[in-house]
Amino acid sequence: MFALTTDAAPGRPNEDFVIATTDIAVVVDGAGVPYGGCHHGVAWYAQQLGTQTIASLVASPGLPLTEGLAAGIAAVAASHRDTCDLSNPGTPCAAVGILRIGATTVDTLALSDVSVVVDLGAPEPSVTCDLSIEEISGTEPDAVVGMRFGTPEHMAALAALVARQTQTRNQVDGWWVAAADPAAAEHAQTATYPRDALRRASVFSDGATRPADQMGLYGWPEYLDLLDKLSPDGLIAHVRSIESEDPDGDRYPRTKRHDDATIAQWTLTATGI
Repeated sequence: MFALTTDAAPGRPNEDFVIATTDIAVVVDGAGVPYGGCHHGVAWYAQQLGTQTIASLVASPGLPLTEGLAAGIAAVAASHRDTCDLSNPGTPCAAVGILRIGATTVDTLALSDVSVVVDLGAPEPSVTCDLSIEEISGTEPDAVVGMRFGTPEHMAALAALVARQTQTRNQVDGWWVAAADPAAAEHAQTATYPRDALRRASVFSDGATRPADQMGLYGWPEYLDLLDKLSPDGLIAHVRSIESEDPDGDRYPRTKRHDDATIAQWTLTATGI
């Protein structure tokens, strides 16, 4: 069973979305210029993409996750191609993470920087995450290190980072994200694991993984233990407290003081489901 939590960055609409059945969870982390080419907006796109993707996977059990995501991207594009300019660089796009718990296997998918973390009892859990955006365009902390939120230097560095990301998005030798072209799904990172070895698994948007992958406060084993202890609601509250204790970004350089944060946590129940 999945426990789901999503929390908007304070003062702004939530552009993350999470949806799950008993055995499939989809986390979508939307991005894009508000109403840049699409009058529906980023939050709408994230919601539609998550809904259409999980619908395709439920309708065809055993469908490869890449094909389910491609079907979701195609369905959303078809629904607003006639009313919106899907070629606009600011049109909505999204990172996507999928976790499917099957009878004998566990399947994971990450398109861009959503993290799907699977604990099989080894010292380190297995993480499915595509960090091509950082490898090609640079990391967010490196882009703004030494700069405080709201300063001209921070705003200029953020604008330059976004420009690099936009120029290399969904390009040959670039990084890939869900937008209007279903072929992007072919570039997702995927993995399959034996179901009988599974202890726990979760999907995180990057706003929920900051303490583990950007701030260096926790390794993945400790972070999963903390999730078990606090629950998804409690872990996101912990992330918010860390962010609030560093309001200017002095200790933990980042592009945004707060980010939308989403977790889909799967745990083994007493019945083994």
